[in-house]
Amino acid sequence: MTVIDNFGHTYSELVAEINMLEARMNDLLTERRFLLKSMNSTAPKGMGAVDYSKDQVQSNFVPYTLDRIVERMNKIDTMIQQVDEQLKAKRETLSKLDSILAQMDGLEYKVAFMRDKLNMKLHEIADKLGYSYDHIRRVSSRIQKMPHRCHIQHKFSSVN
Repeated sequence: MTVIDNFGHTYSELVAEINMLEARMNDLLTERRFLLKSMNSTAPKGMGAVDYSKDQVQSNFVPYTLDRIVERMNKIDTMIQQVDEQLKAKRETLSKLDSILAQMDGLEYKVAFMRDKLNMKLHEIADKLGYSYDHIRRVSSRIQKMPHRCHIQHKFSSVN
């Protein structure tokens, strides 16, 4: 296994971790919105007379008590803060890996970067790097495909 294969595996794992953290963040934010709506449903309603001619049970929904909602929201806010910090760190690492890949020497690195990050076609890569299309095609087939996710934009001049 070459260094580029290991890099691709590490990079893929990092992208997967970021995706999982983003999904968790969305879940926490959704739960927080639900709890905010629940606060309104537990608020006292206007005073009125009770109509005993109607069925009293309208649903099986039992609202949380306000103290329980506040306690859960505090826990969620703490988790949101922790997930946000993890996401920032992972994105920063991904950005550094993208930057390192853009600066590396070696044809395999350049082909992988231009193919997978800049979404260039093999004939464009061959023209840019001054190699034949067939040679770039062979190099490209030797290296593992990297994820398309890229958080920073690179200029073509950074791979020369």
